[in-house]
Amino acid sequence: MFTRFLFDQLDTALRDCVPHEPITLTGEWAKPSRRTYESTAQLDTGSGPFVNVVDLKWRGTLTSAGPIGGIAFLLSAGHLYWAKAPNISPELSLDVSLHAYADYMRDRATFTASLAGAYLPGVPVSVDSDLAQACTVQSSVILTGRVSCLAQTNSAAVFVLLFPRSLLKVGRKRLWRVRDEIAASLTPDVRELLTRRRSGTLKAAER
Repeated sequence: MFTRFLFDQLDTALRDCVPHEPITLTGEWAKPSRRTYESTAQLDTGSGPFVNVVDLKWRGTLTSAGPIGGIAFLLSAGHLYWAKAPNISPELSLDVSLHAYADYMRDRATFTASLAGAYLPGVPVSVDSDLAQACTVQSSVILTGRVSCLAQTNSAAVFVLLFPRSLLKVGRKRLWRVRDEIAASLTPDVRELLTRRRSGTLKAAER
């Protein structure tokens, strides 16, 4: 897959220039519910009909000995969405969410995630009667400079790539990029991803 190709490119390109420092991920699930409009045509009307929605959320923290920055990826159906976290800190928040109708009609849910305030788009995934079993979160130690899968459903997954603060330069509006001495050694595709723009989308045909 193009995504595995890209992730392998990232891991190979960064292997000798980014130290593999341990980062701990901890968190827990919460299952709040809410009411919302049955269709978008009702937005801001204040009138029903309404439906009950379950928001299954995993809220966690990536913790390091020193400040870190990162980029989050969401892989789904031939698309790879990515967004750079605006914050650089020893602790970065990670939220993973599944949103579904309370009775799970349509057997569908919306899967999304955010890293330190950088939000990825919501994508549809299939679910069964146990919404909590639809997503697995990897609560473990991960390494800087390596692409790591943190959450996975049957058709979508969230990955992160983290960097020590010493290897990043922060520009206007808190948009970071890797330092020039690292960027110079990267392939053009990897260099563009790590030095330009705040977010983007790659399609399966793009390599």
